[in-house]
Amino acid sequence: MSKSWPDYFNLSDHYERKARFLPAVLSVLPLLPVATTYGAPLLEWVKLLITGVGLAAVVAVAVSHIASCFGNRLQERLWPDWPHDAPTNRWLHPDDKSVSVQQQQLWYQAIKNLVHFDIQEAVDEGDPDELKATINDAIKGLRGRIWKAPEAERAQLHNVDYGFARNFAGLRPVWITFALSSLVGCWSAYIWHNGVILWAIVSTVVALGALVLAALLPAYVRKKAHYYAESFFVAVVALNDSKLQQPSTTAD
Repeated sequence: MSKSWPDYFNLSDHYERKARFLPAVLSVLPLLPVATTYGAPLLEWVKLLITGVGLAAVVAVAVSHIASCFGNRLQERLWPDWPHDAPTNRWLHPDDKSVSVQQQQLWYQAIKNLVHFDIQEAVDEGDPDELKATINDAIKGLRGRIWKAPEAERAQLHNVDYGFARNFAGLRPVWITFALSSLVGCWSAYIWHNGVILWAIVSTVVALGALVLAALLPAYVRKKAHYYAESFFVAVVALNDSKLQQPSTTAD
């Protein structure tokens, strides 16, 4: 079976579709009122983009990566010492008091069993840079271990949710600009060109909604990051338990 352009560029992957491509498409929709007012076929363009036919497939790949770039930029603003101050890394640091020492010790043991990084040893050595590097290396190793593991299904879902929230929030400058441009365009059409007032009202509601949403989204992204971290460590512990329950194969 021949592959489509989206297949070649991994847009058939669930993460790519929801976390990258969908935020980019949603960012364009605030232009719908002004496009309708002036007769531009915006919905037809969006349909082509979603279908991924011909040039639209290449554009779909481009906007997906643009969304990811904006999301990464926001991520670095929310966590300036990324990845060391991200929840998955920070919760393993002994200075973080949001997690109990007992919980950290449970994670340390599971991590040592799964990817052979001894975080407690790095803590005892007292070198802060080595500790941060050890934690980050352990997290990278764990991501590889839980990738598509049955125990990590919830973590994978939360990872997609976080990616969507991060990228959509990162695109705020784009969809706020589009919403305000649509507002100005629709009211200009109504006042000076006998445009339909309905679309002027719709554009006003969309612009106000966009401003409110823009203010709320950073906290929402942080919350989604916490949900992902919780499910990530649940998956780590579950994967370690599964490994410990496997019968040993020692030679006679």
